[in-house]
Amino acid sequence: MNRHTLLSTILAILVALALPCGATTRSTDYPGSVTLLLEVTGVQKELALDKNQSRRVDALRKELKSRSRTLVEKARPADQNGLTTDQRLFALIDSNNAKALALLTPVQLDRFHQLQNQVLGYTMLVSPKLQQQLGLSKRQVSAIEKIRTRGLEFVAETNRSYAQRDLSHDQRIELLRTYRVEQSARMRTVLTPAQHAAFAKLCGQQLKNN
Repeated sequence: MNRHTLLSTILAILVALALPCGATTRSTDYPGSVTLLLEVTGVQKELALDKNQSRRVDALRKELKSRSRTLVEKARPADQNGLTTDQRLFALIDSNNAKALALLTPVQLDRFHQLQNQVLGYTMLVSPKLQQQLGLSKRQVSAIEKIRTRGLEFVAETNRSYAQRDLSHDQRIELLRTYRVEQSARMRTVLTPAQHAAFAKLCGQQLKNN
């Protein structure tokens, strides 16, 4: 399966679930939604998920969809704990991710990490774990953080344009997908040749076309 097709699919689902697209550039080891990635047919086949695992992944997707929409519909500046809607959504995604990861066997989990690296590409450099694995210097980490922050600003600007109806739903999806690809390319330039080679190994065997 083409990586750009996977990116488009996952981004489209994120928007459909009313999840903040900025979640895809958070500084975390799982920048996107584990559940949504596991929902992709090619990924399920590659991991050889059994019927019970697939059923539980589907249930987690429905839970994520329902709870995220509820949060967005009841959006408010901040709750009694000072948490914004985005922060509550991020906490929901993190909890949902943990449940999805717990469904995988150790072998499946190792392969999932490789597939996540493949699908998200160099955007995965926001992951503290990956930064450590590749031995990024403080200067490199700082450069990645600047790119990540600019990405969040772009997402916010794009979402404002969409809210003001200056952009259609399809235009918003395409802008965000294109930016994600460009962001990944910018992050790629931060690495040394040796780090590029190390990252390629962490991606494992390429996901088969389906």
